Amino acid sequence: MTTHIPPPPPPPQAAPIPSPTPPPPTVSPTAPPGAFLVELIIFNGAPFKDHWAYWVHSPDSPNLGVQVHAAGDVYNGFKREARRSLDLRSTTPAPTKRIPLQWVEGRFFDERAMLNAGSFCDHYAPVTHFEIAGEDVECG
Repeated sequence: MTTHIPPPPPPPQAAPIPSPTPPPPTVSPTAPPGAFLVELIIFNGAPFKDHWAYWVHSPDSPNLGVQVHAAGDVYNGFKREARRSLDLRSTTPAPTKRIPLQWVEGRFFDERAMLNAGSFCDHYAPVTHFEIAGEDVECG
């Protein structure tokens, strides 16, 4: 009597390789006169995907500025929101990464309006040329 031995299972498939993350741009640490630094800030979204936002800070304080991002959820929808006079030192959760993107000429910003004259608020209308340009971008 012969015993039939089943063939061995196929070898395990290699795990998919995630697409490489592009390197961040090289941005001079020195501001051109009157320019504002636009950064990408990333918040840990665990257990969901991370949350990304643009950050433009006051020339006087790198931790005080405006966060421009999509606020909302899948059920209720999303809209652009500007969190004015936000202090990243007291934000919960704090961003896990800050990536400098580009120095932008000061003529595209109005610091007083951008920072709501120093008073924190969540705002949905653009107040600078930079924010107005972002209104032309389609969200999803």
